[in-house]
Amino acid sequence: MDPDIRRDDKEDGFTLVEVLVAIAIVSVIGVIIVAIFASTLRGSNKAQILAVIKQNGQAVLEGLDKSIRGSDNVVCPSAAGSSDTLVIVKDGCYTRYRFVAPSPSPNPVQNGQIQVDYPQPNPSAPCMMNSPAPSPMDVGSFVSTVCTDPMPSPNSLTDTNTQLGVSVDRLAGSSGLFTRSIQSGSKDGVSISFIMNPGVAVPPSLSGQIDSVIFQTTIQLR
Repeated sequence: MDPDIRRDDKEDGFTLVEVLVAIAIVSVIGVIIVAIFASTLRGSNKAQILAVIKQNGQAVLEGLDKSIRGSDNVVCPSAAGSSDTLVIVKDGCYTRYRFVAPSPSPNPVQNGQIQVDYPQPNPSAPCMMNSPAPSPMDVGSFVSTVCTDPMPSPNSLTDTNTQLGVSVDRLAGSSGLFTRSIQSGSKDGVSISFIMNPGVAVPPSLSGQIDSVIFQTTIQLR
């Protein structure tokens, strides 16, 4: 065989070193692309969670503001101070709000939330326009227990989905979400303070990047 032909055939292939270098370069590029994609995905998820937190928080404050501002009186907290339960009354109709703490780690199954229901002195007679007024005895007995009675069928004001929703909690050092202020010669005021976090089932690698968002407002009864 012609030696020139043997030399040409040998020069047409790739050496082992060249193949390994090419594989290394492709691997590095792949790692970089995956890292960029993961970072973009985390950033998108973080922005989405923050948007949900802010949307839920503002909705809660606006709903509470409308309800409390138009009420006639605050039933509980029964005195100046803080509580996790707020009961207000308007034209003889009662509305009760209550904070429920998130379930503890390591296996949390429930977001912290603010619940609402509409208890009445006479459960068999819902509060409606022109409905018969309950007796003073019924009202007195009802008011004495409504702040501590369980809520049989509450609704949540926030998204309770443990992965896509939000979890409500107290501010550090706070004894309750609702603080009543009583001033002589004027109607009561109610201050509301709470924090919101991602749902309790959001992976720590993501939830740890999101700071708690504080929501606060003070509402004066008209």
